[in-house]
Amino acid sequence: MYNRKKFFVSALSLLMMLCAYVPAVFGAQEFDMTPHLKQDGSKYCFAYVDYDEYMPASTQFFHILAGLQEKGWIKEGSLPFTIEEIEAKRMSTREMYSALQDADLGDYVEFAKGAFHYLGYEEAQNIEQDLRARAGKGVDLIITFGTSAGLFVKNLGLSVPMVDFSATDPVASGIIASSTEGSGNPNVWAQVEPAYALRQVKYYHSLKPFKKLGVIIYGDEIISGLPDIKRTAEQFSFDLVVYHIDEQPRETDEEQQKYYQLVEDKFRQMAGEDIDAFYLTLDLINDPARVYHIISPLYEKNIPVYLMDDPVNVKYGVLMLVSAYDFENVGRFVADAVIKILGGAEAGSLPCIYTSAPSIYFNYDVARRIGYPLHFEFLAVCDEIYTKVGAQ
Repeated sequence: MYNRKKFFVSALSLLMMLCAYVPAVFGAQEFDMTPHLKQDGSKYCFAYVDYDEYMPASTQFFHILAGLQEKGWIKEGSLPFTIEEIEAKRMSTREMYSALQDADLGDYVEFAKGAFHYLGYEEAQNIEQDLRARAGKGVDLIITFGTSAGLFVKNLGLSVPMVDFSATDPVASGIIASSTEGSGNPNVWAQVEPAYALRQVKYYHSLKPFKKLGVIIYGDEIISGLPDIKRTAEQFSFDLVVYHIDEQPRETDEEQQKYYQLVEDKFRQMAGEDIDAFYLTLDLINDPARVYHIISPLYEKNIPVYLMDDPVNVKYGVLMLVSAYDFENVGRFVADAVIKILGGAEAGSLPCIYTSAPSIYFNYDVARRIGYPLHFEFLAVCDEIYTKVGAQ
């Protein structure tokens, strides 16, 4: 029997914890944040490195661009797409970059032609050669998304600064040395969302305590937040069932089919593990249309499926996402770092911690199907409630 008042107070207190903004200031610097050209009168030129096609990357990249536009570095109305178009067409960052490199973004910044790379689809040696050839000779700053891309570019030791956004744990993965005392490299900055997975799993556990949590890790454990998940399990005394899937090629249709058949098999196995909750981590299912079918063996046993990222997956069948990642304001935060670097700041000494206000996405239809407890107080604080699965 659930105590509704206790449930609501617990949920509210955790939301307050998730909302905290924690800046880290390493020391005062002087830099020019007003839009300006380089000393030689040319525009500042960007390159971009990602891992693969992943929709949250596109959303977050857009909000960085929007932050640059708000501050006057990109001309108002010059972006060749809107956030609505990106989400409706599920544009990849590659497609966005292709449009950006051909667009007139105004007087101050541009994207170098051909300077976009997917680590998961290209030879690392070719990417390295291209970036080394461009660094300081046409490209002034490199934007990277996530852990793999950030770590790859950081390890190249290039002479131009880089900014990385949305890595799960930039310190543990080695992109930066510290989130509070400087990055350890003057040319490296990484946006930090402290203990993201830890705070998420704590919140899910507070709503409906579980005794055994299932997790399937795709590729790197740090990227998927496994260290934080383990810390939470120890703190709240629940068990973990962890499966691993090695990184798989997923570029062609044939590779996609082979990969998702492997994922389906893993979920069917997980359904037999006597778990009472499941946490869907990064990059495991990148095709929303497949989500409900893949996770349905868990729902057949009334096992709730919680999500780490990408709200669209809730619409398509995941029970819930508490997203402690405010795309719009994090985009502004990353854009501010870019602007300060262009204005003369040392990248490695800029503040990098931003803890976002959370948003809650909930699938009411799934909750009814699996008998998940529905409380008015909880539903009242949800940002988005879906009453159907997928495009029904």
